[in-house]
Amino acid sequence: MGAGVIGTVYGAHLAAAGNTVSVLSHGPRTDEVAAAGLCARDVVGGGLARAVTDVVPDAGGEYDVVLVTVRRDQLGSACTGLAGLAGKPAVVFFGNNPLGRRAITGDLPGDTYLGFPGVGGVMTGGTAEYIRIRQQPTALQQASDPRLTALEAALADRGFAVQRVADMDGWLAYHAAFVACVAAALFRCGTDPVRLAADRATLTLMCRAITEAFAALRSSGTAGLPRNLAVLHRPWLRPVAVRYWARTMGSPMGELCFAAHTRQAADEMRALGRDTTARIANSSAVAELLRP
Repeated sequence: MGAGVIGTVYGAHLAAAGNTVSVLSHGPRTDEVAAAGLCARDVVGGGLARAVTDVVPDAGGEYDVVLVTVRRDQLGSACTGLAGLAGKPAVVFFGNNPLGRRAITGDLPGDTYLGFPGVGGVMTGGTAEYIRIRQQPTALQQASDPRLTALEAALADRGFAVQRVADMDGWLAYHAAFVACVAAALFRCGTDPVRLAADRATLTLMCRAITEAFAALRSSGTAGLPRNLAVLHRPWLRPVAVRYWARTMGSPMGELCFAAHTRQAADEMRALGRDTTARIANSSAVAELLRP
């Protein structure tokens, strides 16, 4: 459900791994999928995944796994659209979602899980041009469900690193705060990652805001902070973090992993910013960076 960059990348690779993949019909993009299938190109590795898939008019069929790759503001309508699922599939919500399971509304058939993609990219002429994020493997909720195990195995077969996360709700809360700060810094620089890479003052404010946001979430009892982000954004490592993000924003990752989505989903990014400022009221850096 959702055939943007994320749905296209994972759908194409799951089909290439030998699975039958169907895409739920939704607007012009799935008309393209019906005509030409799913196509994803790794801009670093050069690999191409292409698959012919069915486009189905509703979610009434029987599926083992349903991967929901929609924006945060589309979660409510996605849940409504999935209410008619037959059987009891594993429904995996894959995207920015600071509320975690609380954002999943209604009584969905099957078992609901949370996850997050480990890629970023842009759609170009019907092809998802993407990059794998080495520092952030594809995240799947820790559970004993054999369907999640099969999903993990299929992704691993296609070269995706997968991490299992015990507290996916908390992980998503921390990640949303991180993304909100990065997006706010990009907005200050016209969503130009190269410009942000050269703006050390904004990068320093961004890193300070991330550190303070993480501290506030920890103080509230929220668990699940991704270890790599926790290490990088320790206060005494701020100069290292600033250099790291300057290098990252100046590389293809800056555009494909951050700027492209910030630009294309500006409303979602600003909503994440509002969520973050509402939840973290005692951080001067967060308030300054995310000021409307």
